[in-house]
Amino acid sequence: MTDSTKTNKTNKSLSYLQAEFVDEVIENSNKVLSLDAVSESAATVESNEILPSFSSTLALSLFDDKQMSTLRLLIEHLAESVFMVNLEGKIEFANAKAAQLLGCAKAGLIGVSWQKFLAKSFQGLYQEMVNSHLSNKLPIHHEPKEMTLVDIDGRSKYVELSISYLPTATPRFVLIMRDLSHHRAECEALRLLATTDGLTQLANRRYFDEALLSHWQECRAKHRPVAVVIIDVDHFKVFNDQFGHLQGDECLRKIADAISAVVPKETGMGLACRYGGEEFALILPNHNAQMARVVAGMIQRNINNLSFTDLGLGEHVSVSVSQGIASEVNGQFRTPEALLCAADTALYRAKSEGRDRVNLSC
Repeated sequence: MTDSTKTNKTNKSLSYLQAEFVDEVIENSNKVLSLDAVSESAATVESNEILPSFSSTLALSLFDDKQMSTLRLLIEHLAESVFMVNLEGKIEFANAKAAQLLGCAKAGLIGVSWQKFLAKSFQGLYQEMVNSHLSNKLPIHHEPKEMTLVDIDGRSKYVELSISYLPTATPRFVLIMRDLSHHRAECEALRLLATTDGLTQLANRRYFDEALLSHWQECRAKHRPVAVVIIDVDHFKVFNDQFGHLQGDECLRKIADAISAVVPKETGMGLACRYGGEEFALILPNHNAQMARVVAGMIQRNINNLSFTDLGLGEHVSVSVSQGIASEVNGQFRTPEALLCAADTALYRAKSEGRDRVNLSC
């Protein structure tokens, strides 16, 4: 039997169960939830102080045992992770998909507070969602929210959670979760592709422009300096013409590695990017001009010491770079573009003064 045939049969079975379930609810629609019934059941719930306002505005059919049995059967066959919890958040029922999501056996989940699997930063949000139901400020079926779970082995999983109120004598909620981990991983991979230079693996120009604006705004708000360094490979066209474009690409990779050795991505203290062609650029938050010059000097030495013998070139082959620096301190520049322009001007001054040097903006 093909997967498509199996899926069709499962969908037909679920449709039958859903139709039967709806019919039973309609047949029992005369069992309207009265205020007295709610008051009686509320006495058995520890958090009953929030029930009166909730119950006074709802007139819903109660689920009898047969309907609950049908509902559980339906939930068990759903492709999403589904939990049935009481008002306190303790799990009364979970399908196999839910147990798989949390890395637990189904039996081991019963009676456990499901919030223990919810990342602490999201526990308050979940309680707000439940309280909004109980105060009748939002529809009974809550819109999905993205949250983070921590499974039994301590692994974080991104999920989309939706909550539905279940009209039973003792209030219950049905939690439906969709695992977004694979989706988030794919999005992160696409984000890296969109922001990374394919040749050098440094950040690309698009990401540089976004990061410059972000760092500019943050440093200005906190009255801290931010510096920009623009780096240009000296006589790179000559290198390309003499050794070929493939060797030129390898040269750019070596230069990128030399820059990354000084400004690693992990530190959060700066960003290195390929600005275009043989140009590179740095963003150095919390760096004034002199601090940025120290960084530029380290890069200069790394690049001057590069060897190309592994590419089959002679020991005499070497490259150098010219660098221009500008630093924003106390409102010296009005915009990040003005800061960048000042660094670019300093770069061309370094080139006109003989190349292989660092020049500070005036």
